[in-house]
Amino acid sequence: MADYRLAFVDETVIERRNRTGVYLFAGVVIDGTDLPGTITAVRQATGNNSFHATDLYRRGFHSRITALLDTITEHAGWTFYVAQPIGPRDREQSRQQALSRMLHQLDEQKVHDVIADTRAGPDEQAQTQREGRKVTVADTPDIDTYKRLVRSRQINARMRMLHRDDRQHPGLWMADAAAWALQRAVAHDDPQWWSRITDTATIIDAHTGRELTVESNRAAPPQPTSGERGPEHLSQSAQASLLSSPPYPQSHRPANQQTTPIHPLANLLRQIEAAATHHTQQQMIRSIRSLNRVITAVADAVDASTQSMPPRPAPPPRTPDPGLEPSAAAVDADLTIE
Repeated sequence: MADYRLAFVDETVIERRNRTGVYLFAGVVIDGTDLPGTITAVRQATGNNSFHATDLYRRGFHSRITALLDTITEHAGWTFYVAQPIGPRDREQSRQQALSRMLHQLDEQKVHDVIADTRAGPDEQAQTQREGRKVTVADTPDIDTYKRLVRSRQINARMRMLHRDDRQHPGLWMADAAAWALQRAVAHDDPQWWSRITDTATIIDAHTGRELTVESNRAAPPQPTSGERGPEHLSQSAQASLLSSPPYPQSHRPANQQTTPIHPLANLLRQIEAAATHHTQQQMIRSIRSLNRVITAVADAVDASTQSMPPRPAPPPRTPDPGLEPSAAAVDADLTIE
């Protein structure tokens, strides 16, 4: 399993009242040789119980969340996020746009298997298995996007995309924890969880593929050509973690303490919105330029057609009818002004 990389992927939606939301893919990349040890560590961190961060947080099992986030920092070669603005009625389109960008990024990192949390429920999974189909109806849009990128040679066919039930796959528990941690930081101004994994994290804008920054630092993705991995080799601007403050233990926070807005994370959302606006403007500019090219082509074709036509002969001069020509006296009479 040398040089064999796997990515475990989950998604979340950050909704904000009366403002643009964010569709977010989150994932962790694991080297194949590290996978057995990583899965063992994940099971130990969660007490070998199925993991869902939102449910555990509501039930007060905070130590399991922190333990799993620390496991991500220790074992993941790279933690990544792909952020896509989302409107009130275009969630599926936003998902597929974010998925396309994510697959491009993982293909560049030579990931072999992308394992995503299925959107199908237990009944649909069972029905799909009984019918002998490999893909559920709920997961078909993802596979259609993947196949389109492969057919157009935007990604390599060696990279597979698979959907699995996160209740049965510990690798997906890490992706769930990573997605929840950033969602908690941005939507609830509670960065203590995400600060545990920022040393290995990169946030990518789905439109441009650029890294989005929280403060002035960011972690670099692994370098496949040299075998280097994110935690040990930060990008040039990275000198500390994305959130410079240390983790704030949940048990030490006053029960009724109000959290203050996290300006760096608010700035992250502004970057996402700005990228979406810029993308829309660029699309409009491209449409105008394309229309101008069409108009120019039509004008050129009309000019060429006009120039290629033989000249029309001038009409012969008309001989005036002497009987109808008015006399000079009559003309003078018509022009006389009293």
